[in-house]
Amino acid sequence: MRLNESTSASRCSKSTCRCMSYQLALALLLLLPRFCDGVNMQQFIQSLDMMRNGCMPKFKVQVDQLDRIRDGDFSFEPDQDLQCYMKCVAQLAGTLTKKGEFSVSKAQAQMPIILPAELQEPAKVALNHCKDAQKEHKDTCAKVYYISKCMADFDRANFKFP
Repeated sequence: MRLNESTSASRCSKSTCRCMSYQLALALLLLLPRFCDGVNMQQFIQSLDMMRNGCMPKFKVQVDQLDRIRDGDFSFEPDQDLQCYMKCVAQLAGTLTKKGEFSVSKAQAQMPIILPAELQEPAKVALNHCKDAQKEHKDTCAKVYYISKCMADFDRANFKFP
């Protein structure tokens, strides 16, 4: 039996394949440090860029807004696309449940894998401080946005986001 484009179930669209390749590259970047001494700051920044490149095309977000958020500046009103971009990043980082909810325990488990040593303790403290920031929001995109905003407000000097 010959497979062609119309019958092949294994083919993927260009955007789906691109997303899968970003996820594979991110997974490799995140898994390799387990066999070494963890990620350094340069590797961490590269992983932030990969997550940004994987999620940004899916949403109408401005690069200048993402640059501001990367540095912890949440001083502008977010729209739904920005909030859902942040949920996409959380999904790539492995911090969401199967239902798409932000999980504090999953985030804590990922910290030693994706964060350089110097950011791990400040991130744990900030996450513990902000774990309830999501409770007043029903939308899963808003939950990720507001817990991230809380963490940035709590410790802007150590906050980084793709």
